[in-house]
Amino acid sequence: MSRPIVFKFLVCYYLLTFIGDGFFASPWEAGLRYGQGFRVPGRFDSDLRGFSTSFNPLVFSDVELNGGNTTSTYEGLARYFLDSNSKIGIIIGRQDLSKLALTEVSSDFYLTKLQNEIYSYHVFGTYHFVTNLSRGWEWENGLGMVFVSADRQIRGYSGGGESNNQSFFQQRGNLRGNGLGYRAESNINKMLGDNNVFQIGVGYHHIAIASFSGNYNGETSSFYLGSGGKVGVFDDSKVFDANVSTSQFLRKLDMNSGSWNLYFSVMHRFLD
Repeated sequence: MSRPIVFKFLVCYYLLTFIGDGFFASPWEAGLRYGQGFRVPGRFDSDLRGFSTSFNPLVFSDVELNGGNTTSTYEGLARYFLDSNSKIGIIIGRQDLSKLALTEVSSDFYLTKLQNEIYSYHVFGTYHFVTNLSRGWEWENGLGMVFVSADRQIRGYSGGGESNNQSFFQQRGNLRGNGLGYRAESNINKMLGDNNVFQIGVGYHHIAIASFSGNYNGETSSFYLGSGGKVGVFDDSKVFDANVSTSQFLRKLDMNSGSWNLYFSVMHRFLD
């Protein structure tokens, strides 16, 4: 788990401990979670397959995407029992997407390779309903709404051209975006003694990032989707000029992404 997440969780933990004699007079729990999963391909992937280093209608591109299929999730959580079967809480965490590799070969003899690393940070408000089974087993189902901030790091190169006019460029980008999301999950809990809980569960985690913007090759830029279906990187201050020169309407490329995850959690319950 990254240091920022640990720090945020510890702040949350000690704050809840400090006020435990008041609001948390009823039972509450705090714990850590790790998850592994796979991302469901969607519109974000199909849009990226339209990537092109040139919006010239006479230039055609063949794009291949590889990776970006698995996720790793790290979270800290704290939850307050409304009654014996219901609880509300907060989850603070991070989800890492495996490297997404993009390769473009264009008809004007250029080759572009980009490695995308996407990390999303989230804060959930959650509600869970618990069904007591037997012998210390519980079945727990819940929903959560989330605020998301995501970082997208891009590293790669682009090179080629006619034999008498070849060029090579490093490609470097550090972009950021914000958005919303939700999660639905179902878990099985096993009590370990009176206060400790081991949990295993599955959940669907969905995020919607409106756009990614930031420094790309030294300029404040974003990924844009043209009305003709091509995706490219443009300097934000020159988008109007790009609209005119390409004869297309450009909008910032969004990211809607969902993943199925298997979670493992350990929690401690603070009882009356």
